[in-house]
Amino acid sequence: MVVGVAAAALAGAAPAGARVLNAESILPPGQSGYVSLTGLTSGGGSPHAYDQQSPFIGFRRKPFGFHQPARSTERPFPGVTITRDAYGVPNVVGADDLAAWKGAGYAVAQDRLFQLEAFRHATRGERALVTGKGDVETDLVTHRDYYTRAELERQHDRLPVRFRQRLEAYRDGINAWITHVRTNPLDVPAEYVATTSSLAAWTVMDSLRIGVFLARTVPSGDGEELRNLRALQAEGMRPAVLDALLPVQPPRQVSTIPRSEGTFPQGRALSAKQVTAARDRSLAFAATLPGTPASLARATARKSELDPGEIGRVGGSSMLAVRAPGNRAFLFNGPQLGFSAPELFVELEVHAPGLDVRGVTAPGLPVIGIGHNGNVAWGITSGLSDEDDLYAEKLVPGEKEKYWYNGEVRSMDCRDVTIRWKDPVTTLLDGALPSIGSTRKRVCRTVHGPVQSVVGNVAYARRYAIWGRELETIEGLDLVNRARTIQDVDAAARRLTWNENLMAADSQGNIGYWHPGLVQLRPAGWDQRLPLPGTGEAEWEGLVPRERMPHVINPKQGWLSNWNNVPSQGWTTGDGPASERVTGPFDRDAYLARLAGALKALPSPTFADLQATIRRAGSVAQQRPLASARLRKASRGATGEAAKVLGVLTAWSGDYVATDAKGTVDPGVATWEAFKTAAADLAVAPFAKGAKAFEDRPGTSHAFDITAKEAYALRTLSPAGYREAAATTAAAMTKRFGTPDPARWRAPREMYDMSAQGAQQPPPLPFFDRGTYEQLLEVGP
Repeated sequence: MVVGVAAAALAGAAPAGARVLNAESILPPGQSGYVSLTGLTSGGGSPHAYDQQSPFIGFRRKPFGFHQPARSTERPFPGVTITRDAYGVPNVVGADDLAAWKGAGYAVAQDRLFQLEAFRHATRGERALVTGKGDVETDLVTHRDYYTRAELERQHDRLPVRFRQRLEAYRDGINAWITHVRTNPLDVPAEYVATTSSLAAWTVMDSLRIGVFLARTVPSGDGEELRNLRALQAEGMRPAVLDALLPVQPPRQVSTIPRSEGTFPQGRALSAKQVTAARDRSLAFAATLPGTPASLARATARKSELDPGEIGRVGGSSMLAVRAPGNRAFLFNGPQLGFSAPELFVELEVHAPGLDVRGVTAPGLPVIGIGHNGNVAWGITSGLSDEDDLYAEKLVPGEKEKYWYNGEVRSMDCRDVTIRWKDPVTTLLDGALPSIGSTRKRVCRTVHGPVQSVVGNVAYARRYAIWGRELETIEGLDLVNRARTIQDVDAAARRLTWNENLMAADSQGNIGYWHPGLVQLRPAGWDQRLPLPGTGEAEWEGLVPRERMPHVINPKQGWLSNWNNVPSQGWTTGDGPASERVTGPFDRDAYLARLAGALKALPSPTFADLQATIRRAGSVAQQRPLASARLRKASRGATGEAAKVLGVLTAWSGDYVATDAKGTVDPGVATWEAFKTAAADLAVAPFAKGAKAFEDRPGTSHAFDITAKEAYALRTLSPAGYREAAATTAAAMTKRFGTPDPARWRAPREMYDMSAQGAQQPPPLPFFDRGTYEQLLEVGP
């Protein structure tokens, strides 16, 4: 039924013209971010390190259309011209595809040479050579969970010849700039000196490793099976805490694809009875597993808690698309990867015969990840679906590297790796020598995948659905770059192997959404939230067919929104690698969906209306408007201290940006945060031990968002429970501010903890729940 609806929508989509009516973008802090030795000695630095931060704070953006006025021009190679606009964004024009991407490699190296170096070290498992001994374990994860050179070469050999040639041209462009700085030492980024790193030539393999990292880590990261197991063990294997805080299908879940457009179960749709039976079977198996130390329950920390801007960090993001009268459409995308200097993204524009594209990508990859061409605009957000599983391998007694599978003893595939480290000097140019060293580690794989931990007689190995196929995503993105219609995007989406949500609009006003990637067909008789037995009885039944992955084109409601929520009704949460997926009606996308629906409801929405929509989305604590009805209901019976707190909350709009003359925000900001904590403590009290395994704060990009515990509390507490939480909040606020007067419960404006990857330190950045990069577009005929 769903496939038929999508086909009908495609059949009605008219061919696109070539009109981008309005386009603006912002990439705070700026296009550059590193300091040359010339800039360091002169006290100047890069003029484009932070020049986009101030407009970002003021909700202003720069023009994002093709061929902005040039402030500089150079021709580094025959057939290649590079101009740069007022913000230093390069516009590369090539005589052909290879010339253009060679120029792109050159321009990206000019802006982000040391970032390329940092990415290379990280994806080789050599991060500790730049950042010091503390990252040895992070490097171990890279050696353990990714590929040997021979395995990577096999992926490379499966790429189309034209793309292999493009990778070589991009490499040559990077190396041309490296040759330049070798002969012009004052153009060397100062970070090379600080980390005593050498200027080595770039290779195609370096770009491939970056592509693999991005496809594997940004969309989803690893799972949380060991956290869930630890929670069960703390509760004596009673499943109440798991069912409350991590339901397989949250009640009233917010999905991007409305139910009216069809449902997309992840594999076979299961009844409630089947879900319960699978849970009970997995509980019995889990009872045989050894106790889970807290350190192992946080096994994903090395991938999920990297600093903003570092490759390998799991991302978030928001986006919306709205159809408008006159065959127009609006598209917004704000990928949220944490603010850093420089950012993970770099912006550029590339033109060649048959290719006109502008947007952002990661340094090292010759393809645009997010942006627009003359016909189509598109954006991405992390899909955050659970496309990997943890298998508990039963070890042979007395054998660390042998395990049982299908009734036979198997040997793990193991190898020793050497991890080198070098502690950086404390100051630049001081002549100090770093401390250096190395250590040898052993990494193993079973039939299921990399062994990530061993507890007693069990080895935990992770199986990835995308294993060995990450680089296919580069092909799919290249097809998106060249798309002329929404139909072209649909075809390209089926080639993507990563789980990044894709949303697009074409210049005839068609919009679409895809939740692509490779996702496993799990065995129906086992609970997806817990480790699976590795003995061969819980194997996957294959992968979800591409045509059955969630997607929709031109939904009847006329708009789409996504903020990392579930893609469709019927889709499950897996083991909860993304806690925001289990918040039900309080999911942050519920607020973004309200705004998108309101934009669609305007008689003739304008680009200014889109701008105002995004301002509201990025400056309001999303759950406060969503909780209005419950707060008002609780207020009607409240007295005393509870009434005072509920009065503060109902009077507050949710805006955490507006400040008074002293730079402090509305009392509702701090009160709301304290109220959510009090409500969560009250709601999870019946299973406090198990609840400790679950997170207690939202991600750093979503300071005012909600946790799984808080969402559970807001949707399950009665009005009396709300009043009890409010009374507890009053005591906490009085203690914090030293006064019972709510008018004085004003805190300073929340600031963002920006990570500095280079020598140039960032200026202060007030917090917004907004994209690391933002693009707003209006397309039409």
